[in-house]
Amino acid sequence: MLLYILSVFAIVILCVLFYYNRAFPEASQIAESMQKIENDYYFKGSTEVGFIIFSGAKVDEKAYSYIAKLLYEEGHTVVIPKVLFHMSATGTNRGLEIIEENPQIKKWFLIGHSLGGLPISRIAAQQPDKLQGIAFLASYMITDLSKIDVSAIRITANNDKIMNSKRMEEHLDYLPENSLSIEIDGNHKGFGAYDSLSRDGETRSSWKQQQEESVRLILDFFDNQINKDL
Repeated sequence: MLLYILSVFAIVILCVLFYYNRAFPEASQIAESMQKIENDYYFKGSTEVGFIIFSGAKVDEKAYSYIAKLLYEEGHTVVIPKVLFHMSATGTNRGLEIIEENPQIKKWFLIGHSLGGLPISRIAAQQPDKLQGIAFLASYMITDLSKIDVSAIRITANNDKIMNSKRMEEHLDYLPENSLSIEIDGNHKGFGAYDSLSRDGETRSSWKQQQEESVRLILDFFDNQINKDL
């Protein structure tokens, strides 16, 4: 009996560790055009501006390749880190390493979807001098960032049925002074491009439209930081 219980427990643990929400084929195809450096996905741009995109919990990193492509088309370098077991909570150190490994990038911006807000919060709290801006997509700040000199935008979706909206609202005071919080049409999964068993809200916008609007808002909000001289 004990052996049976341990076997079931081991199977559950393995499923938790190795199951993840897979990217749509179109997003995977875009990711195939990205350069792989170690385990990370890169679009190498021509400007001195870089973006790091942290995925949601248990979401295929390739699901964010369309956002990466839109930013790359503006000339910027974009990196999507491959994190342990697709858990972005483990990505803080990797994000800092990516910044150190790319000294040609003078201005760094971080984007985190859902649980991806955790590593960008930690990086901003630990090394604010390395960043120009942070963007939370259907996410919230896990630490108080109100005193740091880093611009922040928080984008939520009106039909998000996955993220805890009460918790997101409770953490609004954690945003830096120079920040914007805005809601757009969409749902939680629309910030990525992936299959999921989780029940989300219906939306008029496609995932592409939602991501295109999000990127436009991010670039508009950070325009001064992107274009100012260092």
